[in-house]
Amino acid sequence: MRRTKILATVGPATDRADRLLKLLESGTDAFRINVSHGTSGEHRATLRRLYQVCRRARREAAVVVDVQGPKLRIGELVGGTVRLSRGARWTLDKEPAPGDEHRTFVEIPSFEQAARRGDPVFLGDGDVELSVESTGPGTIETRVVSGGVVRSHQGVSLPRARLRTAAFGPKDRADTALALEEGFDYLALSFVRDEQDVLAARRWLDAHPGGRSVGIIAKIERAEALGAIDGILRSADGIMVARGDLGIEVPLARLALEQKMLVRKANAAGRFSIVATQMLLSMLTSPRPTRAEATDVANAVLDGADAVMLSEESAVGQYPFEAVRWLDRIARATEVAFDPMPGRAMVRSREPGGAELSVARAAVNLAENVRARAIVTPTHSGRTARLIAALRPTCPVLALSSSESVRRRLSLVRGVRSFPAVAESDLQSLRIRSLELFGVVGLAPTGPMVLTAGYPVAGRPTNLVTLVEDGGPRSGKRSVQGRVR
Repeated sequence: MRRTKILATVGPATDRADRLLKLLESGTDAFRINVSHGTSGEHRATLRRLYQVCRRARREAAVVVDVQGPKLRIGELVGGTVRLSRGARWTLDKEPAPGDEHRTFVEIPSFEQAARRGDPVFLGDGDVELSVESTGPGTIETRVVSGGVVRSHQGVSLPRARLRTAAFGPKDRADTALALEEGFDYLALSFVRDEQDVLAARRWLDAHPGGRSVGIIAKIERAEALGAIDGILRSADGIMVARGDLGIEVPLARLALEQKMLVRKANAAGRFSIVATQMLLSMLTSPRPTRAEATDVANAVLDGADAVMLSEESAVGQYPFEAVRWLDRIARATEVAFDPMPGRAMVRSREPGGAELSVARAAVNLAENVRARAIVTPTHSGRTARLIAALRPTCPVLALSSSESVRRRLSLVRGVRSFPAVAESDLQSLRIRSLELFGVVGLAPTGPMVLTAGYPVAGRPTNLVTLVEDGGPRSGKRSVQGRVR
């Protein structure tokens, strides 16, 4: 059973029912829709298609809606692209007419204060670099430092600017409202600066029908978010290490260190982490990844990331299914070398003084001492399963939940597989249900398992760990009644 999850972006290359089904069959655990591209009608159709395909395949995959945030973008270009040569001049202005090799439109808040002479300007993921030569009313004159092809609506980054723009603005709210009508599981919040950005989105979601069941993924792509990461992790459900823009905001030579720090802190806080951007970029046009890309994916797995993500590779690439299969293959080969012990000691409880982390540690220690086949954890909210998974046990975590949305959200948590369960079950019923799962997930037919539960009444958090074998629980009286928490 592969522990590391695969998040695939849906786009023109895969946005058909048969291709979405093939992504699932290739190993995809969750889907991402980037609403920065396409129309509202297309986004609605994609959401409906995703749920139809998952129901047909009898799979519960999380759906992530990634909103644009305060991303600066150039306007339309004549012919869709232009090539900028080193040393050429290029003007950024407020004129909405299509751009060319001399100028382009860009909408920037506080335009005149956005840049100063000598400031760098990056396009896309930093492949094209400009340098500001002068600014005027409604114009920024630049010189091309590193040339290349620029595409319509490509992102613009001014890393030295401090533009105070809403992380969850009107367009993001409109896109999210549409997605709520169809249903989705996670909101990926772009260009998060601090905890307040996350809390603002949380308040908006909680005030709208269906929003309370939607989790928030904070995309870390601003340098200032690195210093505020502890607060961000306090309020977000998970983070995405979005290396495209983050690799522009911080020195490229330090990007790997920042990635490791972010994954480590997320795991210590009991939050999931996703490593994204250019994981297998060469597979846009090649059926095999480069050796450097394979090593990059393996390092994300060894860092302890919960998920790795495909962007262009699965959205517009020529080999989307092969890319998923390569992620699957690399993760499986690498996970056997993962050492959970250094990170396990760092995991801390969200609520100081709470007993849940102690119970989770007891479950993991017991499972490893007896070489359990799995840890089975009934859960209403997914919290217990996430805490146990944060400790990175060497055996799988099987989460039982009566909530379909909880089961889908757990599909992004490393090492967890979730299954339906009745809302309340006694220990004997849980034992029977657990035994039914072993054949499904391909575990060994014999050997003990560890079971957690809430005891003795509904409403109690998980506070019981019991060892169960085929012959029955070793936890004392077989008539003891536990409740699912």
